[in-house]
Amino acid sequence: MKEIEPKVLSKDEIERISSGVNEEDILEFDKHSLNVFVEPLTVIEAKEPGSAYVKVRDKDGNIKEILDTTSMNWALTLGFAHPDVNYAAYQQMSRLTHVRYNVLTPARAKLANKIADLVPGKLKGGRVAFNNEGGGIANEGAMKLAMIASKADHFGVFWGGYHGSSLATGTASQPIHGVTRFNNFGYDHYTRMPYPYCYRCMWNYTEGINGKKDPGCNLECFKVVENYLRGMAPKKMAGVMLEPIQGAGGHIPAPPEYLRKLKEVCEQEKIFLIYDECQTCMWRTGKYFTVTELYEKELNIDVSPDMMTFTKGIGGGFPLGVLVATPKIKKRFTPTEEHTTFSSSPIAMATSLTAISVIEKQKLGENCEKMGQKITKRLLEMKEKYEVIGDVRCPGLFIGVELVMDKNSKEPFTALTEEMILLAPEHGLYLGESMPIVSGTGQIRRRNVVKVKPPIIITEEDADFILEKFELILKEALKKVS
Repeated sequence: MKEIEPKVLSKDEIERISSGVNEEDILEFDKHSLNVFVEPLTVIEAKEPGSAYVKVRDKDGNIKEILDTTSMNWALTLGFAHPDVNYAAYQQMSRLTHVRYNVLTPARAKLANKIADLVPGKLKGGRVAFNNEGGGIANEGAMKLAMIASKADHFGVFWGGYHGSSLATGTASQPIHGVTRFNNFGYDHYTRMPYPYCYRCMWNYTEGINGKKDPGCNLECFKVVENYLRGMAPKKMAGVMLEPIQGAGGHIPAPPEYLRKLKEVCEQEKIFLIYDECQTCMWRTGKYFTVTELYEKELNIDVSPDMMTFTKGIGGGFPLGVLVATPKIKKRFTPTEEHTTFSSSPIAMATSLTAISVIEKQKLGENCEKMGQKITKRLLEMKEKYEVIGDVRCPGLFIGVELVMDKNSKEPFTALTEEMILLAPEHGLYLGESMPIVSGTGQIRRRNVVKVKPPIIITEEDADFILEKFELILKEALKKVS
């Protein structure tokens, strides 16, 4: 195969398109952007291929390096511009860049087969659908399949959940009152139910800490949900959709025992159980492909659902969403039911396969677990030192640090969280934060979880840097808000 050579533009002309920007470009962009949430730092390039660090440009034109513990919305599992992933994209682009959705390519066939082999429990050997948008469209695909297979059109979803921002998945997600200025579609198709938030238990159990439920808990929260599933919802449910560990809502794990009971009742009531593992797939939580597999292998609990969705890291940094359904679901999509023009991207499927192979070959799931344990151990030590650290939740490099005014009241310390996010780039870090939980009058009730989810390729040195800077940022932020 010949190397790709430009025919119309020079190499220099093409390189300049992506390699640089000046103040005039940025000011002009601000005039034309419909979005108002663009950050003040402009991301330029990886520090080096496959690095957790990225070079950024500030408004004065200064270039600095930042270790990104957000993995750019948790998508860059292997860091910025990983060389194997980039080479896979290059190879695929040399052959094909686009086909329509119903056309099969080698990468699509191989990726579907690989995903069907990787998934846990009852999903093993199931059927797979792809899209080039991500988790929101994958979740809509799951809902459509549940509707086709059940002939019902009502869904159970949960407080604090996030499943996308389309007019349908936005309705399935936690409402952000006053910030979202339009009404989503289809509120009559959802019943929103309480999610098990053990650190803030509604039944006043007080020992639900570090992602574990109170030892004395009797899962009263599930008994409420069970009533909805067994007929108290306004309509028969086609499916129940949840994140086994809520991501945007605050890194909140549902107790595995809760998931087991949920699965049992859904099976009894013939309701399809859908897991949104868009953030917890691709070995993000440790040495297993999904958190569902973690529970299966380490706790000997099969909580596997009828359908599971993936995005974020699954594309190796390229846009990809995946839906997997258990082999027991015999229904399949017609061409009109599940497709978009670009949904069968050969490039994203090639990069996905490559990213999976790199993680498996280098045992990066084990590295994720090791680095996660190192960071979590030190954060727990900080928790004993700082009154404002109320809870630390993981596993792996899926870490959330909940900040509170004091440990007795557990009053959310949203101002401290926001200050830390703003200060972090000054100290060479990107930190993430939980989505806002907003009252009906538009008041922020809670946005107080700092997220630490760097690429799973980080080294011991990187982990030490994250911990050193995290504590420094915390101290500086405390001075500003006290």
